[in-house]
Amino acid sequence: MSEHTLQAPKEERLNVTKLGIIPVALLALSVVLLGFSLLFGYFFNPQQLAYSWLVSFMWVFTISAGCFFWVLVHHAVDADWSVVVRRIMETIGSLFFPWILLLFIPMYFMVPLIYKWWTIKPGVDFLLDHKAAFLNHQVFWGKAALYFLYFGFATWFMRRISIQQDATGDPFLTIKMRKYAYGFMPLFAVLITFAFLDWIMGLNHHWYSTMFGVYLFAGTAGGGIAITILVSNALRAAGYLKGVVTVEHNHIMGKLLLAFTIFWAYTAFSQYMLIYYANIPEETIFYVHRNTNSWLYVSIFIVFARFLIPFIMLLTQPAKRNPFRICFTAAWILVMHVVDLHWLIMPQMQIFQAIKAGHPHGAAEYLHFAPHILDLTVLVGMICLLAFVFLRRFSKASIFPVRDPRLFDSVTLTN
Repeated sequence: MSEHTLQAPKEERLNVTKLGIIPVALLALSVVLLGFSLLFGYFFNPQQLAYSWLVSFMWVFTISAGCFFWVLVHHAVDADWSVVVRRIMETIGSLFFPWILLLFIPMYFMVPLIYKWWTIKPGVDFLLDHKAAFLNHQVFWGKAALYFLYFGFATWFMRRISIQQDATGDPFLTIKMRKYAYGFMPLFAVLITFAFLDWIMGLNHHWYSTMFGVYLFAGTAGGGIAITILVSNALRAAGYLKGVVTVEHNHIMGKLLLAFTIFWAYTAFSQYMLIYYANIPEETIFYVHRNTNSWLYVSIFIVFARFLIPFIMLLTQPAKRNPFRICFTAAWILVMHVVDLHWLIMPQMQIFQAIKAGHPHGAAEYLHFAPHILDLTVLVGMICLLAFVFLRRFSKASIFPVRDPRLFDSVTLTN
């Protein structure tokens, strides 16, 4: 019998002062980039600004929602391994209120530039009239308010109880969080699906896909675990979480990342196969547009870069246990998530422009992969703002749930 008794690790807090000017630089860069984007777009290209804003907003929305999804799964299945990285997920998820909500506010002024159905009067479009109960101004804003009410409250509430346990050590708070997770999970599934339908599928109100919500959920969950891998390994590199987050945790997160890479490919293929087989014009038009001109090369690139490369990178056991390799793959998936959202959203802007120019059926000349500077400035601006808020909020509590009853089991995890 060992003479030494293993003990659970002591509380650690992120020391923001040791980061020097990094937090201030993030805030300043976000103000400059978002300010430039709004001014440049408003005066020179409002529609490009609107679509670039939508792509970037959906990226931060899905990454934050993905982290919250893993918090709910952690509690629902009573997981041990994820205790030490849960505070990272809780904090990223809690960015919904008020910061992601604030990033959504400019959308109020941009929706007429984004959604073709927004300005169509009743009686003009038969399919829109058929979907009028779902696609109308009042319901659109009402559902948006419901989404942010749920995500803002649920993410704050779960993090609040978790931090309360740090202070009291009450084990019954773990059971309490598990019970709430059971209630929050069905709402998560329903509301995030409707958000995807409203904000992305609604770009073309004639098109529909029964796989679309699942397809985007696969990217959302994968993005949530990818950002957790990057942040936890960055903290380890900075001297935190030593002996707390280990190669064993990377191994499990790598397996989850691989699983959702495969799941994303499965949903993407299923959606394509079902639409191809049915051969309904209202459905096939989605892929016709994205296989036209240079968009075809983007479609092929996504197949290989979003699935095949991460699949190969994560397939072996040593790959999941190598910090550099797993971090590179996680960053790659986050970048490809942006590309995927760009591919989903941007062709519709070009179709919208063709229709306004009087070419409703001959839009091929408008369909080209043409990245714009606003795509980059808006995305980096949003990331810098949320990174600044994350660092400030993350430093207010222990960087892992220090009095969770499963902490010791998490720290001593072996695969």
